[in-house]
Parts: sequence; C-alpha cells; structure tokens
Amino acid sequence: MKTMKGWIGLLVCLFLTAVVMVPPSSAADEPGMVVGRIYYIEGDLLRYVPAEKDWVAVVRDAPFGTEDTLFSGSRGMAELIVPNGTWIRIGNSTQIQFIALDTDLAEMDVASGVARFYNKSSDTVIKTTSPFGYVLAYPGTVFDFYVGENSVEVVAVRGKVNFVHSATEAKYDVAAGSPSILADQQQVSSGEGTVDPDWNRWNTGRETFWAAKARVKGRSVEYLPPNLRDESYALDENGSWERVPYEGTERWFWRPRVAVGWSPFTVGRWTDWYGDQTWIPAEPFGYVTHHYGNWVYVRNYWYWAPPVVSVRVGLPLLDVGFFWYPGRVSWIHTGTYVGWVPLAPRETYYSYRHWGGPHAVVVNNVNITQININVRNYAYVNRAIVVNQNNFYGVNNYTKVRVTNINPTTIINNYRAAPVVNNTVINNYTTINQRYNYTTVKVNEKPHNTVINRIQQNETIIHEGKKEKASVVQERVKSIPEGKVNREVRIEAPKGTNYIVPANEVNRPKSEIKLQQREIKTLGKPGQQEKPGKPEQPSAGRERVMPAKPAEKGVDKSKKVEKPESATKESKPQEKVEPGKPKETTKPSERGAIEKPKEVKPQEKAIEKPKVKPPEKDRKPPEEEGEKSR
Repeated sequence: MKTMKGWIGLLVCLFLTAVVMVPPSSAADEPGMVVGRIYYIEGDLLRYVPAEKDWVAVVRDAPFGTEDTLFSGSRGMAELIVPNGTWIRIGNSTQIQFIALDTDLAEMDVASGVARFYNKSSDTVIKTTSPFGYVLAYPGTVFDFYVGENSVEVVAVRGKVNFVHSATEAKYDVAAGSPSILADQQQVSSGEGTVDPDWNRWNTGRETFWAAKARVKGRSVEYLPPNLRDESYALDENGSWERVPYEGTERWFWRPRVAVGWSPFTVGRWTDWYGDQTWIPAEPFGYVTHHYGNWVYVRNYWYWAPPVVSVRVGLPLLDVGFFWYPGRVSWIHTGTYVGWVPLAPRETYYSYRHWGGPHAVVVNNVNITQININVRNYAYVNRAIVVNQNNFYGVNNYTKVRVTNINPTTIINNYRAAPVVNNTVINNYTTINQRYNYTTVKVNEKPHNTVINRIQQNETIIHEGKKEKASVVQERVKSIPEGKVNREVRIEAPKGTNYIVPANEVNRPKSEIKLQQREIKTLGKPGQQEKPGKPEQPSAGRERVMPAKPAEKGVDKSKKVEKPESATKESKPQEKVEPGKPKETTKPSERGAIEKPKEVKPQEKAIEKPKVKPPEKDRKPPEEEGEKSR
C-alpha cells in the first residue's frame, strides 16, 4: 500500500513538473508584427497585389508591411508612418517597396521618384535601397532620396547619413549643409545639396501640422501606453474617458461620441490583406481603436479598453496586451449571409498570419479542421453585425446595409461559426477579386507593367527570409571603405519616367507608349533653390477640426544604435518653411496627427518605438468636411 502511494505521489510530482515545464504558446512568446499606417494621402496611391499581379487604390488608415509595394499617382503624395520611429513621405510617381520592418530596422526600396525619410527613433536604423546604392540613416537624421532612371541624389536634410555605391562598393558620408551625393551606375560625384522647393514646403507643412497637434494635450495621454500617445488627439476629439465597473473592478475605458445604435466594426469595410480580413476604418478614431486594445460592451454602451504595456499603480486598466491585429472578430455565416462578432478581451482570435498576443491562434490547412467553435459561447453574439455576401466587399461602410431585423436566437440556432473567411463562409471566396479592394472607387490609371520587374527582384530577397539586426547592418557599413567623390566628373541629375498609364494599356509594349520623362528635382527660378534648413514663417489656420456627432444620452531595450558623431547635428533650423503645397496636388484633408514626441533636436521630434488611407471611401470630400483632422 505504501509502495502504491509512493508511486502515486511520484506520478503527481512528475505531472506537476511537466505542467510547469510546458512552454507558453508561440503566439505569446514571439513578438508581434510591425505594421505601418498610411496616415495621409493627396491624389492617388496604389498598392500592388502579387496574387492578382494588379494594382488597387488604397486609402488613409490602411496598413502596410513587409512585402507591400506602393505607387503614388502622377499627382499623388503620401505620408507613411511605421511604429518604430520611421516616417516616410513620398512625392508623385514614386514606387516604394518594403523589404523588412522590424523593431530596430526599417528597410525599403525606392525604385523611382522622390521620398523623404525621418528617423525619429532612438535606436532604429533606416536602410533605403535603390538601383544605384543604398542609404543608411541613424536616429535623428532626415534625408531626401531622388531616384531616377539614370542616377540618384542623396541630400541630407538633418544630421549625417551614409550612402553605399553598388558599383564601386564604397561608402560616402552625406551631411546636412554640405554637398549632396550624385551617383550613376559607374561613378560618384557631388551635387549642390539643395532640395526641391515645392517638395520641401509640402514636407514642412506636414511637420507644422504635427507640431500644432502636439501642443494640444488631453486626458487620453494618461491612459495610453507611450507608443500610442501620439494617437491621443483622435480620442480626445471624438470621445471621453469614463470609469466603468467591469469584472468586479472599476476601470478606465474610452467611450466614443457616436450615434445611437453604433457598433465597432461597422463604419468601414473589410479587405483581404495577406489572407486575413483587415478592418479599414472610415471614422477619425477608427484606426487605433480597431487595431489595438479591445472593445467591451458595458451598461448598454460600447467602450474601448486601451492596450497595456505595464501595470501602473492607481490607474485601473484592463490587462490587454499591446499587439496590432487586423480586426479582433470571429466569423459567422448562413446561406447568403456573413457576419462577425466583436471578440471579448480573452476570446480567441484566429488568423492565417501570426500577429502576436496570448489569445491568438494561427490557422493552417491541418488544424482548421480541428477547430470547433460554438456560436452561443461568444460574449457579444447578440451584438453581431450581419450583411448579405454581396455587400461584404461591395460597400465602404456597413452602417446602411447591415441586417437589422435579426435576433440573437436566430443567430444561435441558424448560424455557424468559422475561425477565418474562406470558401465555406462565402461561396467561391477565392475567385472574388474585389476582396483585395480598400475602396469601391475604380482605378482608371495604373503603373505600366515594366515596374513589376523591380518588385519581383525584391520579392526574391524578401522570401529568402534573411532577417538582419540593425547592429549587424551597421557594423557591415562600418567595414566598407570610404570612397572618394570625383567632383570633376559630371553626372546628370536624376530623371524620372512617369509610368502611370490608362488601365487598359498596362500590358502594351513600352516602345508603343509615349512615357514622359522629367527631372525629378526642380530648382525653380534663379535664387529659389532651397538649402535644407532654410527657415520661413509658417502660415496659420491651415487645419480645422470638426467635432464628432454626439450620442444621445441613454518592450524596453538597453542597447542603443551607435550613430555617427554628427548624426543629429543640424545645419540650421529647418521645419519652419511656409506650409504650401506643390502645384500639382489636390486639396488635402487631414485625418491624423500626433502628440509631439520626445525631441532629438530642437526642431525634430522622435516617437517611441513599440515592442514589437486619396482615394475615396464613403466619406465627404475635404471641402465638405472642413479639412477635418483625423
């Protein structure tokens, strides 16, 4: 008997030890994906869809990430922000592809056009490639990249960056206030170091806008994690914080000012982004509240629980992890109807890609048959949004097409749950090309298929899966020998080709099409050339904010990136040029702004790095919105 008890005791100990030794789920262990956001668009901005070998129009508040390629129209400009301190602005007819986005490294390729890169981080390295070589930019630096068919020019706007010439395998320093670097396929020379005046004014206008937003601080800063505090303006302008009883404790949640009957995941649309249904919001607070944190339904209202990085004494918040998600919902379907249920904080989110977080499961062809979900178990099943399948990708806003005469009993008895959207949920799903659309607006002009060659070359590099640390990239560049600029040789200024053609001519032989070519950087009239950092007075009154409609009553890093001695050195204050816009742009409308980040230098802001959309959307045009800030 004693022997039996001894064996039982030993087995219990072994079992408990095994339980302790079981490693946490991979979703909890692995860092989440770094996802960028398209903050602002003027004109057209297109995204390449590899599966269709075609282009679709993107909108503000659309995400972008590794593998994505964007192309601005002939009158298009855009502002792109990665939550690791990388800010990018692209001019017209510019092609940019994202090679790698990580917590400490942002690598992208500019095949043609003009882009300005800001490194507003404290420990991220930006690597920007081109057909002629690449630039390495350290924290606190800003530079312009003019990429043509014949040559490239690198102009340092702030600090010092490195340019590595592909042909000669030599390294060149480019510093603000000094001559720029001009390079072609064979040699390297110097330029005047000036920036395009219209391009510079547009960029300065955007910086002025962010600075204005940064000066307005509301309560939201108190409740958001450091890396989301730049989003506080959207919450302050469109809702309020309330202390609400939840799970036995009063917690701080944010309540939007919206119309009666509003639900999350209704004002906007879904799009297929790398296999997962991704929410594209059409309301000013929609991006941060639908991709971070979690929605909860309490006291007949929807509240948003912000993500938490660390527990703060005296600030009762719901413990929701800091991860980016395409849209935390579960799927239901019956016949020709499809619906989604907002997930409660601890309910499981299923996806094809790993996005991070402890309550996430990656679906594949093997385990999908083993996933069994009971609809009645969802906390908010009675708050499900249901639409006809024809409207799922056919509208930009589900508010007017959702089924309203449906009750929870019908859903529980007649609808089946599914972890992801596939052919079972929507008939012939994989044949629906519209699933990649961000808007119902038709694209009439697209890039000629010639540009795809560069995209495919980069895809090969991406799919090799060689992830590099910023420190490794930095050390490699350090070991590259210094090159000597040949100031005697004349290199032609970068000339770009406008590859935008009518949509029905994208496959037409290039020899049969008259593609216009022009110098990418215009110098203006004599005396108008601008040196980076030339100060002017900003104009006032550019931004106006319209109030939202009120509702009726009822990851710490210890290592810092080593940077050159003059990486944050400024030639002159630069960000006070009068905010104008280029001659060939449409009237802007604002959708976003950020709180002023920690300053690296007096005029340059830096945002904190997380651990880990102008096409139309069912929105009023800018003139009707009063240049509504989003």
